[in-house]
Amino acid sequence: MYREFVEQAKRFLAECPQIRHAWEYADESHCTLEIPVQCEGGFTITVEVSAEEIMVGAGGAHTNLIFDDGDPKEFVGRALGLIRDLVSPVMRVRERTAGGKPYWWAFESLMDGKWHTEESVGLLVWNWFGKRSQRTYQNTILPSRNFRG
Repeated sequence: MYREFVEQAKRFLAECPQIRHAWEYADESHCTLEIPVQCEGGFTITVEVSAEEIMVGAGGAHTNLIFDDGDPKEFVGRALGLIRDLVSPVMRVRERTAGGKPYWWAFESLMDGKWHTEESVGLLVWNWFGKRSQRTYQNTILPSRNFRG
């Protein structure tokens, strides 16, 4: 699955030269792909790939995609679809803070003109009494795909 991700991701990135990125290879079964912030109000995307899973991080949000012995091409295709959406305005990251420190993040996707939370993650311990605020981050490196938004 690791090699499949690297091959498909390199093809995808070759077709999108406007996406700046960097690869870091740890060993034969683990690598990291980083897509740095490239637009105002955007966020960095970090993809950590191993033989069993792909972890996609965006700002403070992250999701772990676990390979379940299905078709590796299909699995990698889903992961790259998520990454593709994260570099476009069809997805964003919402961050909540308390006392000026982040404690909760969510992947949100635009469907039928409304934002929907796809997945969220938060700290177990945070400043419950701190002044709360929130902010959204959104990339606009690629245009939205036609089937969403």
